[in-house]
Amino acid sequence: MGNKDFGLVSDKSDFLPNEILEEYLSLPTDSAYRPVGEYNGVITRDQALEDLDELIYLMENRYCGRNFWERNGVSFSDIYTEIRMFIEAQEQVYISDFCRLIHSSFDCGIIDNHLGFAAPLTGLLRFARQYLAYFAEVLVEEKEGQNIVIRSSVPQLPKGSVIDSSDCLFPTLAPKGKKRFLVGIRSFQPVQEITVTVDGKEIILPVHRCRASLKNDDHDICMAAREHNSIPILRSNCCDYVGGLTEQTDFEAMGKNYRDRNVLVLNYLFNEGGYNRITREFIQGLNDYVHAPEYSMKLISPVTECCDCKREWVTLSMPTPYEREKGMFNGKLIMLVNSGTASSGETAVLYGRSVSDFLLIGENTMGCNTFGNVRSYILKNSGILCRIPNVINLCENPGDCKEGYGFEPDYWVDSENVEEEVVRWLES
Repeated sequence: MGNKDFGLVSDKSDFLPNEILEEYLSLPTDSAYRPVGEYNGVITRDQALEDLDELIYLMENRYCGRNFWERNGVSFSDIYTEIRMFIEAQEQVYISDFCRLIHSSFDCGIIDNHLGFAAPLTGLLRFARQYLAYFAEVLVEEKEGQNIVIRSSVPQLPKGSVIDSSDCLFPTLAPKGKKRFLVGIRSFQPVQEITVTVDGKEIILPVHRCRASLKNDDHDICMAAREHNSIPILRSNCCDYVGGLTEQTDFEAMGKNYRDRNVLVLNYLFNEGGYNRITREFIQGLNDYVHAPEYSMKLISPVTECCDCKREWVTLSMPTPYEREKGMFNGKLIMLVNSGTASSGETAVLYGRSVSDFLLIGENTMGCNTFGNVRSYILKNSGILCRIPNVINLCENPGDCKEGYGFEPDYWVDSENVEEEVVRWLES
């Protein structure tokens, strides 16, 4: 809407607004002028080309995923050409269109949950992909070599049916001495139904997104301890210092408090990451030994070093095997994760595996740890924000936690309250 002169008053001294307007208006007051910057959503063609040149410089010298994606079919030179052709066809370039074009041009096979671009009118545009789990309302138990349906709310799949398909079975919590499975599939695209072979015939089952992905916290919790019927539970949905926590917080001492427990639950559902040291120091205190076997390489260049230098890779760490016999914790360590557990929250899984008796329960993690150490840059003319990582982290077995796939749990849980399900399982 354009500016309008509503003609509410002709004389400031006689300011008597209509009763309907009264709660919206105020009496005239003196107010001094001061210049305020106004957002300009348009730049010239030459300015956009200048920003493109800066973007290319950043991606070529800061982005740690460029070599990998080039070798997997992504042509960065073609991407740059596509953006340039768009710009050259315009007299003026809308910044929001420019940002969306940058994103869509790079969105040609790249999976990187840290890389992103943003403009004021677009918000952050990312390259997130997740290989998510979808399950049917069915529970299966292995009996005498067959996978028998023991619970079902699907009419076409009654109790007692035999599931012949094996690739649709996901191990889940079961009574001691038994093996139980959820029936489902993982996919990058939303799934509403799957086909399985039952008693020698193919049937179609409706599926839903794994319920462990439903969020129930509304605030950050770094490390909060409580007990449920003598089962100690530590809740952590971030690895940042929040509230009263400081750099001097002694997480190692906190871990030592649980050394003599038979079981300990670390609830890392929706742990979005932050500082690695929080989990590392906690496990060190708990176990007297902590390790995370990773290949870690850092791309350095004039962008990262702020001076003339070579564009080259430097080694941060190389994986060495776990030496779990050095650990002092003899109890069972259970870590709860889901598709919101990411970045340093996923490194926490590697630290947890330092404990001899370790279980990962819930849902697959996000798969947001391959490319990391993000720094943000602003393109000169458009102000477009570029969030670009420059460190590669790979598990000792790179297939354990691929970008977008994440860590698979030992036991899948299709519930809105994973913690409650696990506590019930432990108690029974």
